[in-house]
Amino acid sequence: MPGGHWTRELFLDHEEIFLQIHEHGWEHGVEQAAGLKALFDRFGVPEGSRILDVPCGIGRHATRLAKMGYRTLGLDLSPAYVRRAQELARQEGVADRATYRVGDMRDLAASVPEDERLFDVALNLWTSLGYYGEETDLEVLRGYRGLVRPGGLMVLSIVNRDWVVRHFDPQGYEAFGDLVHIEDRHLDLDASWMRNRWRFFRKKGEDLEGIATIALEHRIYGLHELRSLFERAGWKVEGTFGGFGMEPATFDAPSVLLVGRK
Repeated sequence: MPGGHWTRELFLDHEEIFLQIHEHGWEHGVEQAAGLKALFDRFGVPEGSRILDVPCGIGRHATRLAKMGYRTLGLDLSPAYVRRAQELARQEGVADRATYRVGDMRDLAASVPEDERLFDVALNLWTSLGYYGEETDLEVLRGYRGLVRPGGLMVLSIVNRDWVVRHFDPQGYEAFGDLVHIEDRHLDLDASWMRNRWRFFRKKGEDLEGIATIALEHRIYGLHELRSLFERAGWKVEGTFGGFGMEPATFDAPSVLLVGRK
């Protein structure tokens, strides 16, 4: 991994911060996994199929899909998230169907031995593309394609650039228990990059104690750009939606969800 990249700082050097955010989002995985199952059914993915989820975080989607009978493999850059995913899979009684290991989406082949391929579906969720720029994103999508069987699917859920432009807010605030997250956002329209400063604090009574400040940037895409990226990577786009409920993609949908077929 390139030295000093913000992904290392956020997901490895300060992994405990984003782990708390993952924990906060754990409950939302139930509804989202149900949406994924409906999508699988619509696009002809058989029950019990093999699902690859990268990056998987703490397994909020893959573990729930395993509970529905799918066999899942989740990879994530952070050892802490992988350990927590394994623990939650055991707690949910699906450790035999939900497997987790450390891996980098930029080198998927190194994390998945040939005898474990080919998957029926590959997932990239929660705006996990765009971290390293368009050319790397193209190679990442090709990497997923190399691990999916002929006729298999790629499902991408990512922030909608058009929504960002129409509803841009230069600041954001969120609280996750005692963790407070304040964002200072800059939208580089010329390059279609978000260039942000994320500040994290712990609540101490009425006060806030600063724990980390991280500068990060990522490429954001409009739907037409994502279609082009998929097609250049060898995927045939078979569906575009505004979210896990397969609602129509619109300018005012915060995210877009694409389904590609190999």
